[in-house]
Amino acid sequence: MDPLITVGTGLTVLGSKDLLLKILGPTADYIGGGLKGAVEKCNVNLNRVFERAKHKLGSRLDEEGAVNPRVLKHVFDDGRFADDDVVVEYYGGLLAGSKSGDGKGDQALPYLAMVQRMSVYQLRLHFLLYYEILHLHQGSRVNLGLGNEVPNLSLVIPHNMFFDALELKSRAEYEHIMPHSVVGLSHEGLVSNYRYGNLEGQHKELPGAPDNGILLAPSFLGAELFMWALGIEAPSGHQFFGINIHKVEKVIPIHGSAFAKLAKVG
Repeated sequence: MDPLITVGTGLTVLGSKDLLLKILGPTADYIGGGLKGAVEKCNVNLNRVFERAKHKLGSRLDEEGAVNPRVLKHVFDDGRFADDDVVVEYYGGLLAGSKSGDGKGDQALPYLAMVQRMSVYQLRLHFLLYYEILHLHQGSRVNLGLGNEVPNLSLVIPHNMFFDALELKSRAEYEHIMPHSVVGLSHEGLVSNYRYGNLEGQHKELPGAPDNGILLAPSFLGAELFMWALGIEAPSGHQFFGINIHKVEKVIPIHGSAFAKLAKVG
């Protein structure tokens, strides 16, 4: 049995290094070697977040401006532990979108809190949904702020499409994660309606859609979070359909296409 393993903060973990690895797996890298190991691992993650912010800023990188300190605090606190590419993408986008001329803009704060609460799987479904809505309705004049128009933007995501986006290994795993992802988006207000499983009776409005899939309707809030993830400066959901889909990088595997409602939009 190894001696006590002391973590950089002064916390003492009883047991051997082998036990620590069995409990934490690769996450043990954060405390391996004490404070030095944690700092090194966190620096790698933060560097990735800042690299994505730099990429998203483009020509805005050399413009005068600053990021609100409260926004930076949230990105710094949680971004240090962002191992997944999708999480890195969202934090990088929120950081880039928060750069403003006077550095006072803190509109990203509620969206940062959302990302902190969401799982990687929920973020992947969020990105997939809004990428597909933009792909299917590019240039639409639908006002996402008008509730009566939003149902016309509903679409069905086939299960195999979301399975690929999650990069899972088994269908059994997917059956647990899919409802967690869908209900989680609804809980955060990132979709305005949902249904999954048996979709019988939907074919008149959604031609070609599978009998079993995920039916989702967008929301204004969900569109804005997607725009933040892209690094758009202080975005508004009213501008969502003005985004050029061809300039949006696919940060997750997107194979095939979702099925849109037959109702004309825009």
